[in-house]
Amino acid sequence: MRGLGIRKLKSYLMISLITTVSVLALIPIFHLITSVTLKGVEVISRNFPNIFFDVRPIPGSKEVGGIGPYIVGTLIITSLSIPITLTISVLASLYSSEALSRFERSIGKYTRLFTHMLIEFPTIIIGLTVYGLLTSINNLFNINIPRFSLLAGTLALIIIVTPYVYSQVEDALKSIPSHVREAVYSLGVTRVKAAYILLRYIKPALYASITIGVFRTISETAALLFTAFGSDHYPILDSQILFRPIGTLTLAIYNFALSPYENWIDLSWVAAFTLLVMSTTLFVISKVLSRGR
Repeated sequence: MRGLGIRKLKSYLMISLITTVSVLALIPIFHLITSVTLKGVEVISRNFPNIFFDVRPIPGSKEVGGIGPYIVGTLIITSLSIPITLTISVLASLYSSEALSRFERSIGKYTRLFTHMLIEFPTIIIGLTVYGLLTSINNLFNINIPRFSLLAGTLALIIIVTPYVYSQVEDALKSIPSHVREAVYSLGVTRVKAAYILLRYIKPALYASITIGVFRTISETAALLFTAFGSDHYPILDSQILFRPIGTLTLAIYNFALSPYENWIDLSWVAAFTLLVMSTTLFVISKVLSRGR
């Protein structure tokens, strides 16, 4: 009986320790969310709803201004990069997970290794790589592709986000029971049709992968410093939009938070709050779509 009491005491102590550590780990997160929400809502209330449509205010003035161009820029660069990212990720994950021949399995193995390496890469290095690549292309072919542009930012985001979506889709495909996969191929359908059926089977995981890709795209900053660069004006929707710099919420937060002007710092809180709301919404959507088949 005494030994049982000691074991129960040790169990209670460990549970208390784990609970305490978990609460301590959550305190910074709650502090961050609370600070961004309170400050962001307070600034928004001064110029609601125009703050979501106005442009950057004159530095040091009493104007509140707005983050309209940065919201539009975030939506544009996301809508351009996500379809390409999703296409590459799904096709690559299908190829590596459904490989039949020895050659295909070898290609899939190295594809998996390469994507896992990219996940560990600092994103600022990827941004610099895209910058250097465009510079080399300009020098080699004597053309003038702007290195600070929507095109460069989109390329950087595709390289950054593709490994994340690829890993999610590939894991989902690997989780398909072998009897289900065998049943699909036993129908005598083509590999393309089989791939379509398998993708329908993992539809919840596929939707969740898309939301993860969008979340990763809208939250990136470092790579865009050397590619998209940032702009304080609304993007002009014409044939040259790909070759001009574009602003995003993350770049706005970075630039405004480092400025010495109070009204710009206030706008950084608004941009941070907007990004927090978008990220939380995507998190909820991801959880809902990931539930069951």
